[in-house]
Amino acid sequence: MIRLVIVEDHQAIADGLAALLGAEPDITVIGTADDRTTGRTLIEQGDPDVVLCDVMQGGEDGGLDLLGDFAGRDRPAFVMYSAYNSTAFLAKAIARGAVAYVSKLAPAEAIVKVLHEAADGHRVFGPDMLRAARRALPAPTARELETIQLIEQGSTNQEVAARMGIRLKTVESQMRRLFDRYGVSNRSSLVHLARREGWIKPEG
Repeated sequence: MIRLVIVEDHQAIADGLAALLGAEPDITVIGTADDRTTGRTLIEQGDPDVVLCDVMQGGEDGGLDLLGDFAGRDRPAFVMYSAYNSTAFLAKAIARGAVAYVSKLAPAEAIVKVLHEAADGHRVFGPDMLRAARRALPAPTARELETIQLIEQGSTNQEVAARMGIRLKTVESQMRRLFDRYGVSNRSSLVHLARREGWIKPEG
């Protein structure tokens, strides 16, 4: 049984999705939320397998912020959905750990199929979608890559500063910029992203 949370700021749409998806014999909708804060609370308390999350919340891309709150965690799997065909949104969703990105115009059976694949641990991005996302995701600068490589080797911020001959505050500012740009919340997620995108090679 797939335990599902729906995050959608339009109540009528949320109710419709809950009724539609909850009618599936192996999907249980454990709740709906209409913003980032209530969504985060529901997810933490309900421990769902999958979250179906609208990118736009209250006119802003708050769904991506909610996704970022859970970056680096194995569960739940986030399926982002949107009415916007935006490669920038797609790139951010992938960078922050989403397992799928579907259109609000997709038929119900397509959404159900994606939810099942997400629950089974699969990432549901086609080659064209991944290529488009990579074009939209800027690569780090040479200095930023040097920082990421030192982090991968286990260096602390103080050690990075000493190795690169810069101030600790400069390293801390650089780390904040990298986290914000790539939508990650911790060092290990940043390193994982850099490996996945081929910016650095894994140690060893």
